[in-house]
Amino acid sequence: MPVFDKLRSVGNYIRKGWRSTGPDSYFQYKRGRERQRKQAERVRKDADRSARLEREEAQRGREYKERYTAERAAEESRGEAPPDDPGQPQ
Repeated sequence: MPVFDKLRSVGNYIRKGWRSTGPDSYFQYKRGRERQRKQAERVRKDADRSARLEREEAQRGREYKERYTAERAAEESRGEAPPDDPGQPQ
């Protein structure tokens, strides 16, 4: 089937021409744009992730502070001193 082989080689030649790898080729332009798009997406995801982590950390800090002040208020209202460390001899 030499005819099919010849058609295949012609098709390959044309495809290689379309996917020219020269610096001014459309293939390089398209590849560069895709790379920029993916990089921008990664940067955006990283920024979203870091903002979310910062919000979660701030929320944990507020919860800790609220819990601590509530415990201190409860201790003061009972009028008791904080419990001694059971590991220390008296």
